[in-house]
Amino acid sequence: MMLLAQIVGLVGILLLVAIFQVNDRKTILWLQIASGLTWTVYYALMGAYTGAGLVFLGAVRCYLFANYRDKEWLLPMTIAALAIGTLITWEDWTSMLALMGMILASVALWQKDPRKIRMISLFIAPFWMTYNYVGGSYVGIAGDTVTFLSVVIGIVRFDIWPLIQQRKRRAQQAEVVESNLV
Repeated sequence: MMLLAQIVGLVGILLLVAIFQVNDRKTILWLQIASGLTWTVYYALMGAYTGAGLVFLGAVRCYLFANYRDKEWLLPMTIAALAIGTLITWEDWTSMLALMGMILASVALWQKDPRKIRMISLFIAPFWMTYNYVGGSYVGIAGDTVTFLSVVIGIVRFDIWPLIQQRKRRAQQAEVVESNLV
């Protein structure tokens, strides 16, 4: 059973990498659904029921966010459902870490702009990393580390690098204009 959990976790890690290497909100949400369902199985196999329950609710959340973004009540309802799910599956104080990570993820994924999704997502990994560390989930820790790195790479690829390129182009254009004036 433990080997199966580790294999499922590795598939989950691959999905986590993919999520932040796209620049389209709908694709991010659908990859989150696939990742959430994979991690639900992983945490259930590990006996981490708060993690399994919350990540499953996270997959449902992503489906709702992808299809009903115009419903303003959906974000607060999602946060309430996550809090209730935490109470139902309460393990110990680490359950609050998973809840905080899921609340931040919900706020991130509610955003329309993929850049905002990435920026808020930077703050999710520490909560899940601590939850996984205390629970002895080394694949989960690896997943959190890879996710954090993937978010950083996504920020560089989609948010920082284009700005650098744009500034370079402007500087080159300014040089051309200046040389034509001389």
